[in-house]
Amino acid sequence: MAEEKASYRLTNLDASFLYQESAISQMHGGAIWFLRGELPFENFFGHINSRLHITPRYRQRLLFPLFNLAHPTLEDDPVFKLENHVQRQQLSEGINEAGAVDEIVRYNNSRMLDRGRPLWCMTLFEGMPGRSFVLFEMHHCLIDGVSGLDLMNRLMDFTSNPAPAEAPLAEVRSPASLLSAREAFVRALRDLIVQQVDSVARTALDFLHDPMGGIRQAQELAKSMRVLNQSMQRTAISTPWNNVVTQDRSVAWVKFPFDDFRAMRQSFGGTINDLVLTLVSEAAARYLKHHGWPTDGYLRIGCPVNVRRAGEQITLENRVSIMMPMMPARPMDLIERLQLVVAETKRQKDAGLPYVIDQMTSTNPMPPALTAVIGRAAAQQLEISAQFVKAINWKPSASGPYLPVTSINFMATNVLGPQTSWFFAGHEVTEMVGVIPLAGNLGLGVVITSYNQQLFISLTAEPRLLPDVERLRDFIQNAFEELRTRLPKTAPAFQRRLSVAAA
Repeated sequence: MAEEKASYRLTNLDASFLYQESAISQMHGGAIWFLRGELPFENFFGHINSRLHITPRYRQRLLFPLFNLAHPTLEDDPVFKLENHVQRQQLSEGINEAGAVDEIVRYNNSRMLDRGRPLWCMTLFEGMPGRSFVLFEMHHCLIDGVSGLDLMNRLMDFTSNPAPAEAPLAEVRSPASLLSAREAFVRALRDLIVQQVDSVARTALDFLHDPMGGIRQAQELAKSMRVLNQSMQRTAISTPWNNVVTQDRSVAWVKFPFDDFRAMRQSFGGTINDLVLTLVSEAAARYLKHHGWPTDGYLRIGCPVNVRRAGEQITLENRVSIMMPMMPARPMDLIERLQLVVAETKRQKDAGLPYVIDQMTSTNPMPPALTAVIGRAAAQQLEISAQFVKAINWKPSASGPYLPVTSINFMATNVLGPQTSWFFAGHEVTEMVGVIPLAGNLGLGVVITSYNQQLFISLTAEPRLLPDVERLRDFIQNAFEELRTRLPKTAPAFQRRLSVAAA
C-alpha cells in the first residue's frame, strides 16, 4: 500500500460521508472479529501499540477550514492518545454467540465517533469462556471496503507466533500543534486555486496529446448515460426496509464454503459476485412474498465497485463507484435469475457505468461549503423524521401506504479477504462479520466477505423495518442449498460432500 501523506484533503466522496452523518445515521462501519481463546486486554492494547507506526493514518484527525472553503484535511493529531481508541467492554454473563454480536452491534451504533480525534476505535469484548470478540470501527470518510480490509491486514499475522513487528526507523512524534484557523483557510484557498489551474492544464495537455480523445470520451459518456437512464427509468419496488431509518441496528450472518461458489461459477457461469447477488436478490424476493408485500416489479441493488486501475496502489481513501443492477422482485428459478444477474452486471460494466459515476462524483463543481450545508440539512431532516416515527412507533405495513424508492433498495458490497487464517495478538480469527452504515431510507445493507476458504454474508438491518432479519438470512441459506443441489455430480464440491457423507 502507498504510504499515506502527512496531510491529506478529503475528496468529494470522502467528505460526503461526513456531511450526511447524524446521531441517527452514523457513518462508521467495520467488522467484528471472532477470536479463538480469551485475549487479555494488556496483550490487545500492546499488540495495537506495536503496529501503530505502520499506519500514520491512525494518528490523524480532521481539520475543517473556516466557512468550509474546501473539504477538511487529515492532520497529525498533537494530543493523540491510544487509550482514547483502544477500549474494553464486558459482555453479559452467560451470553451466547448471537447475543454477543447483538450487544456489540448496539455498542457500535450507540454513538458517533469523536470528530476531535482520529476517527477510529477498536474494542475488545470480554466475558465469554474460550472466546473473544474485537469490534473494529473506522469512519467511512477515510476508507472504502478495499482499503479498509488492507488496513485491518496491517494489524494481522498469518501465524500464531510471528516475528516481532519491525520497529519504526525513528521515534513517532506528534506535532506541537494543529494549523491555526488562518493557516488552514489560506491553505484551503491555495488548494482550490491549484486544483482549478491543474484541471485546465490537464485538459489542454490531453487535447494536445490526442485532439480526438475528447470526442471519443463524449461518445463513451453518451453510451454510459443511455444505460444509466434506462436503468433509472425502471422504478424500484417499495419494500418494508425502504423507510425512515432510526438508530437501532441488528445483524445476522451466514457462511458458506468458498469452494462451492467456485464450483457453481464453473458449472453455471458468471462471477462469484453474480452468484451472491443471485442468492441475495432471490432471498429478498422470497421475504417480500412471505410477508405479503407486492413483488410485481424490480429490486435495484447498489453494488460498490472498486475503480482503482490495474497497477494503482491502494491508498487509504474512497476509490469506489457503484453499479445498480435491477432484479425481478418475484421469486423465480435460481438459474434463470443468475442469467439475468450476469446479463445486467455485464451490460453496466461494458458501458463503463462505474467509471462514469466515479468521474461525475469526483468532478462535482458544487462548492464544498454548499455541499456541506445541503448534506447537513438533509441529515437533520432525516433525524427529525426518525425521532418522529420512533415516538409514534410507526412501522411499515404490506397493506400500504408505500414510500417511493427513488434510488436503490439496499447496498450489497463485496470485499475479497485472505484465503488463509489471520492471527491477532496470537489468537486465530475464526470468523469475520461485516457491519455497514445505514442511512436515509436504506434499512438494509449486505456485506459479502471471503475469508479463510469461507464466504460470509452479513446483513445489517434496522429492526423496526426488518424485525426478522434472521428469516432473510435463512432464505439466503435455502437458496444456496437449492443452487448447490443443481451442481453436476462430477463437480468437485459434489464429490467432496459424498466423501464426507460416506465417512
